[in-house]
Amino acid sequence: MGEKNKMTDVFYFTDEQQISQALTRVDISDFQNRSTLVKLHMGEPRNQYHIRPSFTQLVIAELFQLNASPFLYDTTVVYESPRKYVDGYENVAMQHGFTQENIGCPVVIDEQGVSHILDGFSFEVGLRLQKATHIIALSHVKGHVATGMGGTIKNFGMGGVTRKSKKMMHQSAKPLYSEDACTYCGVCKEVCPFHAIKIRDDAWTITNSCFGCGVCVDNCPQEALKLRTADLSYLLALATLACIKGKKVVYINDVNRIARSCDCDPHAGPILCPDIGYLVSADPVAIDTAALDLINEQKPDVFLRENHVDPTKQLSYAEKLGIGSQKYTLVHL
Repeated sequence: MGEKNKMTDVFYFTDEQQISQALTRVDISDFQNRSTLVKLHMGEPRNQYHIRPSFTQLVIAELFQLNASPFLYDTTVVYESPRKYVDGYENVAMQHGFTQENIGCPVVIDEQGVSHILDGFSFEVGLRLQKATHIIALSHVKGHVATGMGGTIKNFGMGGVTRKSKKMMHQSAKPLYSEDACTYCGVCKEVCPFHAIKIRDDAWTITNSCFGCGVCVDNCPQEALKLRTADLSYLLALATLACIKGKKVVYINDVNRIARSCDCDPHAGPILCPDIGYLVSADPVAIDTAALDLINEQKPDVFLRENHVDPTKQLSYAEKLGIGSQKYTLVHL
């Protein structure tokens, strides 16, 4: 993990063929002869923006150069999807080109985990992720309706834990309503990405379609809504810590095809920002901060404007937990 308040190099390039140079600069020599877990999201059916198999092949080729034994890895999801179960996710991965024949290494999907207690919350880290000592994080940076943006922290914080933990995190971020403070202004209804809030006359109700993102709480001007237990961005940071603590991890961010919503969304568009390129770092907080800064240079505060949730919250929480630093040096290759 990165060290708090330490300036970390984040290597930036626009040609995917420069991945070899970037990995040399961040030094992956310790991966030689190692079993290496490659954490990535292989995309929801019909999603057009997820990590590309062709770029994944380049990363795997670099690991083979070190005689490493890589495998692609992700966990099953909590919502209704073919990816909710191992065999269903394997089929989706195959449809998207993530197969041993195409990529050159096995694909492993986990649904069981090992519990870690952090700040009173239990996070079940996927079994193979728990056992891994060496990890390459291959993350697609895009917007996210519940956390503002999704990058490295989202890749681990939600993608590295079991369905049980994913459900706990979303349940914790559901709103608690105070009728006395509510003015029925309708802001919460307008920003809810799941259309779960109903306001009629002087009646406020929430439906079962609430997924537990906390966006309504962030945006209520009267503070009539509170989080049931904890901020989802904070829980993401805690879960990330549970996933990567004590492990050797190198982080790669694909900052292209920057859609409004995440790779779990079949209809994740529109594209919000022109392609930026690729980032590589040894610090998960620095690499996500750099990605967000580069996007904001092109489209200032685009994730906040589109998704109504501050994407920097997860970065600040992660930094406070000692996962990494928001201070970095951007090195152009």
